Amino acid sequence: MIAFDTDMLTEILLGNRRFVDRAAAVPAIKQGVPSVVVEEIVRGRLNAIRQAEAGKGRISIVRAYELFEQTLADFQHLAILPYTPEAESIFQQWRKQKVRVSTHDLRSAAICTDRSATLVSRNRRDFDRVPGLSVGYWG
Repeated sequence: MIAFDTDMLTEILLGNRRFVDRAAAVPAIKQGVPSVVVEEIVRGRLNAIRQAEAGKGRISIVRAYELFEQTLADFQHLAILPYTPEAESIFQQWRKQKVRVSTHDLRSAAICTDRSATLVSRNRRDFDRVPGLSVGYWG
């Protein structure tokens, strides 16, 4: 199974042909997304709505809701990989080892490690620091 990191899934959701085509080559049943990635993307969509409501957004409120709704629909087509007690244990081990990666990225990596999934990302700088993580770089 492959699991998309936030940066990669965002590109796919925005329709970047290069990444959409690569993802399409992988059977849907073998695609997933860590629950932490879902959180990050939904949080971003909600922030866009709040900014548009306040008149500070780069997009209209209508467009912000369209993106939010489309994102929720897109998630229905992917397996969401849960953050389990085993993933938390892996995360805590890496923290004790002082692996210097952001909390969300490290939690996503822990989910992938727990599920024996290959994390698909463009973030080589951070994920190369994570011991035992299987990563596919599409960037």
